[in-house]
Amino acid sequence: MILEPLAVAVALAWLARAAVHIYSIPSRSMAPTLEVGDQILVTRYVRSAPDRGHVIVFRAPMDPRELMVKRVIGVPGDLIDSRLGRVRVGGHTLPEPYLFHPAASGAIDAQVIPANSYFVLGDNRGDSIDSRSWGVVSGDAVVGRARMVLWSSTNGVDGEAHAGDGREGAALPRSERSRLFKWIE
Repeated sequence: MILEPLAVAVALAWLARAAVHIYSIPSRSMAPTLEVGDQILVTRYVRSAPDRGHVIVFRAPMDPRELMVKRVIGVPGDLIDSRLGRVRVGGHTLPEPYLFHPAASGAIDAQVIPANSYFVLGDNRGDSIDSRSWGVVSGDAVVGRARMVLWSSTNGVDGEAHAGDGREGAALPRSERSRLFKWIE
């Protein structure tokens, strides 16, 4: 009698583990959306694909053992470029309210995003290695969509520069939003 409920519980736990993962944010490349120490909930794409604006986790192009998190800017078929530091899709400037510095995207050569590929950028463009460096991300490398910050282990000094983070004393304002059970937009 006790084996049946136990078997059901184990099966449900296995299904939940296969569909949902938790990852820790190691860098400031997605600030202010994601901060160092944020623990994020990631769900797999089952019957859909990443869309422009989604924050995704994927295997790094240079080392598939490493995971990265960035925002999808271009989807298959999009014409991407930049003008005056602002990203354009199909010749129209992309509204990006999630950026600290809106005109910080730098030069992006005009390109059409191939099938099953995504052009991804960090929200903190001045401190992000992304598709501007290594090109598009294959759809096969996508692990899932970042849905929620479950909690954060930040220590309250995120607005200060940290040794070794490559910002040479530059400071970004820390978000005063709650970092507990916060939906990622």
